[in-house]
Amino acid sequence: MRDIFRRRKATPNLLPYQETTLRTLQNDTNLLFPDTDKGLGPCSVTFDQYVADALVHLTDTTVFTRLSTEVAWDATDTIDQEIRQWLSSHKRVIDTDAIRYIENHLHENRKSPFGQFYILYKIHKPPTPRGYPTRPVCSDVSSLPHGLGKWVDTQLQPIARAQPSYFQDTYCLKQLLSAIDIPPNALLFTADAKSMYTNIRTGPALEHISKLLRTEEGRTFHHYDATALIEAIEIVFKNNILQFGDTYWRQISGTGMGIAPAPPWATIYYAIHENNVLPHWTSQILFYRRFIDDIIGIWVCDECTERNNTLWAQFTHSMQQWHGLEWEFSPLSRSCQYMDLTLTISGRTIQSTLFEKPQNLYLYLPPHSSHPKGPLQSLIYGNILRIHRLCSSPREVHKHTHSFFHRLINRGHSTTTLTPLFRRATNNALTYMSRSKDERDTHQQTKQSKTDHTIFLHLQYHPQDPTARELQQIWQETIATPPNDTPLSHLQNIDGINIPIRSLTIAYSRPPNLRNQFSIRNIENRGRAVSSYLP
Repeated sequence: MRDIFRRRKATPNLLPYQETTLRTLQNDTNLLFPDTDKGLGPCSVTFDQYVADALVHLTDTTVFTRLSTEVAWDATDTIDQEIRQWLSSHKRVIDTDAIRYIENHLHENRKSPFGQFYILYKIHKPPTPRGYPTRPVCSDVSSLPHGLGKWVDTQLQPIARAQPSYFQDTYCLKQLLSAIDIPPNALLFTADAKSMYTNIRTGPALEHISKLLRTEEGRTFHHYDATALIEAIEIVFKNNILQFGDTYWRQISGTGMGIAPAPPWATIYYAIHENNVLPHWTSQILFYRRFIDDIIGIWVCDECTERNNTLWAQFTHSMQQWHGLEWEFSPLSRSCQYMDLTLTISGRTIQSTLFEKPQNLYLYLPPHSSHPKGPLQSLIYGNILRIHRLCSSPREVHKHTHSFFHRLINRGHSTTTLTPLFRRATNNALTYMSRSKDERDTHQQTKQSKTDHTIFLHLQYHPQDPTARELQQIWQETIATPPNDTPLSHLQNIDGINIPIRSLTIAYSRPPNLRNQFSIRNIENRGRAVSSYLP
């Protein structure tokens, strides 16, 4: 195997002037290229502007408090001790793999134990006199509580999924809406929480969620130990310590976007209020679902306009009464935009199509990018299936397929390459849509069972390396079915059990790309020290 992987001078996929331009931009410490919100692509801002926009959030003394370097590092020692004490106290109710996972993260993150603070620019929102609004993100991947937070996430997810307002994704939402017989006097509404994570007060959230966990332990849910889980939640949500440049901050209220268990935590927290309020509105609320901080519902209007307006005002007011969370409700309408869908009442049904923000740059991989062929095929198959599943009418399917095709053309792909892929992807989508749910589940289980007997070879992709086909041939000839020797699947391990490996999958990872080079989360070594911007 080693003999066929030889170091060779690679053929560049950038022209000399492009490389020069990129190096100039990369070395300009006055420019940053952060991501925008909603995945709309990168943007460019000056270092001064980025720091000023970030400090708008960090200097909000109701949410963050600044720590000195010494206090921040001392706090990490305390956090490390708390997590290790928690592991020791609850080792009987935590499985061995989870303990090993949490301990491994404590060890790996010890050298740089802080979460990283950064912002996303909301270019889909109207700019203010200060510029575009931003979304604060507290990435905890490098923090000490990250491993424990991932464990908390696995414990809270089943509880979040069990809430009446929960739905998994827009595919599931479309199925739910398709089953409803819409009365003539029904209208759609949406609501969006105003900075939900920031406005979830840690104290009340811990109190209400802890009460729910203790009440439902052993009754509705049997997968967790309430005491262990509640203590872990307190450690994770009370110890969000962040680094921004050369400054350190502790979050004293609210929930950090980017903390692993934040989505189920927020889902459960507001569900406690929903479950008390919504039963009082069964005459008006025909349908209600929420995806974290986005609500979709169907309101049955009263015959009297004045009374209907009063009821609507009372309902929206009742939804606001939960420890300071604010919801911005849309007007009642026959059509609305919700997540990646446009929904419209048509007769007694709801029709759906894709909603795409006009600012989306559609930065699909260009053909000269250093990637294997698989990602382009996966992109086309996945998006064509998404179009077929989310669009109600053939006309909308055709429109969005046509737009997707031409966006790839604009990225440099050829009609010759795309046409056969689009045909096969369309046939795949039509086959999928023709199957019943049971047939789809059976097909998925069959694919999963094949994966269970697969071994993976992880490689960073390089276009001049041996092809996947060549590697598969070596696998077959030397390991799987070597000539004049015993096949791998007929060999037994030390316990006398046949080795259950039937196939090899070449799992490619990509080399660093432009985003890795320009989208900098840690700005400590660029521009002025952040502390110099503070009094």
